[in-house]
Amino acid sequence: MQSQKSVESFGWLWTQQSVIDSTRTFHRRLFKRWGIWSNDLDGKVVADVCSGNGRHVWALNRLTNAKKIFSVELAESAAEYQKKTFKGFTNIEVIQADAEEVQFQADFIYMIEAIQHVANPEGVLKNIFENLHDNGELVVSFYLKTLTTMALEPIRFVTKKLPKQVLWWISPCLAPLFMVREVGREMGFKNARHDAYDWFASHEYQRYFTEPEILDIFASIGIEETNIIRLQKGLYKVRKGQAVIVDDIIHSFGAEG
Repeated sequence: MQSQKSVESFGWLWTQQSVIDSTRTFHRRLFKRWGIWSNDLDGKVVADVCSGNGRHVWALNRLTNAKKIFSVELAESAAEYQKKTFKGFTNIEVIQADAEEVQFQADFIYMIEAIQHVANPEGVLKNIFENLHDNGELVVSFYLKTLTTMALEPIRFVTKKLPKQVLWWISPCLAPLFMVREVGREMGFKNARHDAYDWFASHEYQRYFTEPEILDIFASIGIEETNIIRLQKGLYKVRKGQAVIVDDIIHSFGAEG
């Protein structure tokens, strides 16, 4: 279970600093990147877990005909901001709760750039997976343990001790680090500044995973191998429900002899 203290820096970021996006970048981030069509969510119950200021919830409402959208956020300030923003939206329900304990039921769940910032990644993933309907899908991303992320960690050892306002002031100097990759350049400098703050701020938890560790977590909560799609490094789509049974028996096809 997490405390408000553990997410306070995120609440400050998402409510006190603006971020810009176009529907084109939302579409790329929420659909194209995950290999799904936006109308795949039409008529379904969708959730965004650890939703920040609700920008992805807004986009899901704009770009799909989802029957209902749950927005789960622990930080009090961010959850209150969303409740005011989505007041009058009858199909959006904002839930201020810990991802390890929250209860709802959905057909499709997003948990993007969040699992590395929780106290108990395995417990959170298990609970969120259990909130899926049968045959429901979860898309989840992880910070990976790489030479680059390990090289940046000593910088964070210093920056996480800085006051929020000071780190935000120097974050433009760190933003270019997040524009090296194509996805970072597509999101633009202002979003890269947010990413820089996200990476180097004073939040309590920041974890890095190897690909085998991620697969071990999936296995530990009962997700079958054939119900896991690795979209790219650190990005996965997993399904709840009966998995295809595979084995290594060799079969021959075509003429014999």
